[in-house]
Amino acid sequence: MSNSTNVEKNKNSKKFDIITILDKSKRARILFLISLGISGLGIRLYFFPYDVPLFDDSQGYFWYAIDMSILNQLPSGHTIVNTGWPSFLSIIFQLMDSNNFLDYHNMQRFVGVVFSVATIFPVYLLCSMYFKKSYSLLGAALFIFEPRLIQNSFLGTPESMYIFLMALLLYLFLSNNFKKIYLAFGIIALLALVRYEGLLMIIPISVVFFIRFRKQKRDLIKYIICISIFILILVPAAYFKTETMGPRMDAFSHISAGPEYYQASIQDNSSALTDFLYLGSINLIKFLGWALIPSFIIFVPLGIIFIFKKIDYKKSTIIFTIVVMLLPAFYAYSRDIPEIKYIFVLYPIFCVLACFTFKIFLEKFQRKNLIFCMIIGGIVLSSMIFVEWKSIDNEHYQEVYEIFTEFEQKEMKINKEFGKSDGEFFFFHWVMVETAEKFPILQKELPPSKIKYVPMKITQLHPDLYNLRDYFQFLEKQKITHLILDKYSGAQLQHELSLNLLDIFNHENKYPFLVKEYDSKENGFNYHIKLFKIDYKMLEEFYQKRV
Repeated sequence: MSNSTNVEKNKNSKKFDIITILDKSKRARILFLISLGISGLGIRLYFFPYDVPLFDDSQGYFWYAIDMSILNQLPSGHTIVNTGWPSFLSIIFQLMDSNNFLDYHNMQRFVGVVFSVATIFPVYLLCSMYFKKSYSLLGAALFIFEPRLIQNSFLGTPESMYIFLMALLLYLFLSNNFKKIYLAFGIIALLALVRYEGLLMIIPISVVFFIRFRKQKRDLIKYIICISIFILILVPAAYFKTETMGPRMDAFSHISAGPEYYQASIQDNSSALTDFLYLGSINLIKFLGWALIPSFIIFVPLGIIFIFKKIDYKKSTIIFTIVVMLLPAFYAYSRDIPEIKYIFVLYPIFCVLACFTFKIFLEKFQRKNLIFCMIIGGIVLSSMIFVEWKSIDNEHYQEVYEIFTEFEQKEMKINKEFGKSDGEFFFFHWVMVETAEKFPILQKELPPSKIKYVPMKITQLHPDLYNLRDYFQFLEKQKITHLILDKYSGAQLQHELSLNLLDIFNHENKYPFLVKEYDSKENGFNYHIKLFKIDYKMLEEFYQKRV
């Protein structure tokens, strides 16, 4: 009686074996993936900056897409290299019926969110090329809850689309179906159009192709077909792009620009190469480590150890891809460009590496279901803590835009020493759109802004300023009429030149030659910014009295 009871218990326990269910049931896996997708979408929409205009690089992509949607052809006069993303956006924009530019901004962000969420499917399929289904689902969970990808997805930049194509490319290439392999080479061409460094993927994919099929001479013909597909997609796109934007704006010229830059620098300075290598190495290690926090910091290093055991073409693909995709990152970091986004393309591969660790953990412990649930819970918890900790202050930027909208009514030329990281300044560009009679409108047809400004930081233009009087004399030469300050003002000037602009902000009464025309605190905003009109005649009188 006891034996039959034990058998019955074992049968019942198997029914609730999560890993077994996910491995055997296609329906369960689909439901799990859909649940991940809905959760990932919900998190992204929760942090979505609905009322904040685009800034930084996303502005250039936006205007290219708008111009293309209006003209129904590749627009000229733009200076962006990666035209694949805005070209895709232009198709979406053509389907919209709105006169509010913020609706287009939100759509640009939302398309990025959709690509980010959709990437769980090729990531899952990629992981399943190496592991059983349940482990691959953990890889997909790692991706969808990666906090930096959550934040990046609503910036309006091409990274989400780029990562999607990279994950899809690797999955297709690792397939045993040659039709999928042909398609993979087409994806490389699209990858290069979305971000020019994607062109480099032709190297590892070609190398692994010959490693994989080295014993089959007839497959040389198949490789020629693969390359032909790649060329037939990339070359026409590159040609038309060059026709509208010039020869220096294609992927080939930008990739070659790296070696050319190094060569020119070495000729001018013999120690430049050593400096580049040192700076590139230090920054690469730093940003790689930062990119692994929080979700991958344990799983990926262990996965790297495991991947070098019993190397095959699948593992070779991962290794070669990592090496090649780190080259653009190394180049950027050697020039001290502090952008973690160069690492993002490796996140699908990080998910694969992490699965090597998951496999070891789950196979060594008996309570597999508990370990599985703990991994999922840990991923979600660490992600949410990180996103909340590093979340963008959308309320701040919304206020910045509203304040600058009020400034646009004034005709003035202003300084640029304000804001946390110069990001606030970008919102001036959208105030012009508000004054336009209609939207959508071509970028070149925008009405001129009443607000003019020095195009670069003062320190970049004039590094020999020593005191506030020199600073204001420089402003006068630049015909600057107004001074904008906030609590972050002059941090760089204070550090480098001991120019205490913050003292002006905190003690405005000490400076009678500055007539305050606006104070955001007096208008109910949390962001505190002040606008002063500069009376240069009174300025001279002020300093003459002090001599």
